[in-house]
Amino acid sequence: MKQRSTFIVSESHGTLPENFSLKKDSFTIKALPPSAVREDRVTFGVHELPAEIQDVLSSCREVHLKFTSGNIYESIDPYSSRTPAGLHVFLSPEQGASPDSICQLLEKAFGVNDCRNFKLSFIGIPRSYQFYSPLRSASTFVQYLQNHLSEKDTVRRSEVKSLESAEYIDVTYNGIAQTLVLSSVHAPNQSKWDGSSIANAKTSGVELGVLGNITPLAEEGFTLAGFIAELGESDDFEPTMFSFASRHHRSESTFSLATALPTGLHPKLKLSIHGPVKPPSGEDNECTLNAYFTLPVALFIDKYQLSSDNQQLLDSLSIKRIKAISGETDLEAPVWTREKWGSRILVEVDTKNGENRIELLLPLHLRYLEPRYNGTITKVDFAWPSVFWACRSEEWKKMTVNPFDRLHLGWEDLFPEQVMYYHLTPTPHEGSEGTWGSINVPVLELENAEMIKIGTVAVVGLGFLWVLFKIFMAKFGSVQEKKELKKE
Repeated sequence: MKQRSTFIVSESHGTLPENFSLKKDSFTIKALPPSAVREDRVTFGVHELPAEIQDVLSSCREVHLKFTSGNIYESIDPYSSRTPAGLHVFLSPEQGASPDSICQLLEKAFGVNDCRNFKLSFIGIPRSYQFYSPLRSASTFVQYLQNHLSEKDTVRRSEVKSLESAEYIDVTYNGIAQTLVLSSVHAPNQSKWDGSSIANAKTSGVELGVLGNITPLAEEGFTLAGFIAELGESDDFEPTMFSFASRHHRSESTFSLATALPTGLHPKLKLSIHGPVKPPSGEDNECTLNAYFTLPVALFIDKYQLSSDNQQLLDSLSIKRIKAISGETDLEAPVWTREKWGSRILVEVDTKNGENRIELLLPLHLRYLEPRYNGTITKVDFAWPSVFWACRSEEWKKMTVNPFDRLHLGWEDLFPEQVMYYHLTPTPHEGSEGTWGSINVPVLELENAEMIKIGTVAVVGLGFLWVLFKIFMAKFGSVQEKKELKKE
């Protein structure tokens, strides 16, 4: 097992060695600017993992798991990439294999109860399969990890506990290297690290870095300077400076999401983008502004309604086109007949209608939900999208050497490899719960179900009798008319 902890600060004084204390087996933080971002990354060999995890991984080439809390925070490069809130799982099985126990593991490790099995619950995407759950907390995952640690291992238990406050957690398995990497990122404005320590357990080495962003040497990259150290090996801090190209950058624009009122059975999501709404500085016209949605099965879009054949409608919604849609798109099926988790949608935003603000409307449809007791209203939760510029880059081959690179966010397979992303920051609005939204949906109340059945049968029966009566009267009137004509 190997561990790496990195702090990225925006103020250069934050990297001064006097703000930290380095001993043979510990690193103590005396003071850290509130703008610092912390990443912890632990690399395991497959043989170090619990048997139930090894069982799932044995039938997979790759597994990429992303959990995002849904908290709103300011990002700092190079940690600028974003995914919609919730739990995302991307899985590539070995040829002919099926990781049938994946859902049982997700339920045990994350508390996910809406995954039935691999074949039924995952949707197919290019070269992989995807599952999503609107999970809001990593507490079950933390408890799962702590169950595999000794009560005496207070250092590791404390490190695992800190995952509950992470903005996002990534788990990546590489079948060729036979390694699993667990990484977590904590957002700025968390001063809890002041006075805290990172200790070196005997079973692992810990690499440390405190780095600050300085003027980049290359336009499409970052330059970091500060110091590094390795617990158990370094006697003092080692100054360092390095540059690298990056596929993910921070955009200065922001966005928010709300539900247009009234919602009804055909709600509209209103995506507000605040400017300047223009391609990143120095980029040409080979840029598109995109919104990536992961919708739960209760919500879906009508891909025929939003097809390119209805360009006038798309223009009125500030949608240039629906670039891709995968998953549950059946227009008539109720929720209880669907087996997949929902659908993913990539929307290209029409930017010609605004320089400082754009409002995009995405029309949705609601599926019929299962009847319930004690109420006629239920709530459907959904995550805000990821919003980003996608721009063609000539430096794409250099991005693979980025030590902070982040892949498999859900939409990369929908773009060429030669693309760089500039991520917009979500901003809260009144009544928002971070980057989570919800819609109140009417459902049938089971207490009244029998009455509704009787009423429905009665109405249908009366309607049938009325039709028969009208047919009889028409027939009788026709016969009477013929008799009168004969008499004349």
